Amino acid sequence: MDKDILFLGVIALAAALFGAGNAVLCFVSRHRTEKTQGTILSVKTVSPATARMRNSKWAIVTYQAGGKTYTSKDRVQVPLWAEVGNRVPIRYNRSRPEQIYRFSPKRIAASALVAAVCLLWIAGKLAA
Repeated sequence: MDKDILFLGVIALAAALFGAGNAVLCFVSRHRTEKTQGTILSVKTVSPATARMRNSKWAIVTYQAGGKTYTSKDRVQVPLWAEVGNRVPIRYNRSRPEQIYRFSPKRIAASALVAAVCLLWIAGKLAA
């Protein structure tokens, strides 16, 4: 078997499993979560802030739930344009408001797209 096909197959499998895991978490948790707006307290980028490609921004947020104010213990991913003080949508567990959920429909769609492109590439190599 060609090494390219094997490599793309592993990438497709990993992306499909990651997307399926996020989709299951999203589906199972949808009735136990509540959506609200959080305010960004601090941000951190993975790469230098000037890098736009292959970069992500993570933030500590504060949000209201059940009349109380909570601050996230872990960072949540936010858009690259987000700054301190901006409001971002977040989901938290209704029974444990301090717990934030990180699943994202965009992440599910992106992983499905990566898996599909890899599989199409493999099909093209096998057909040639």
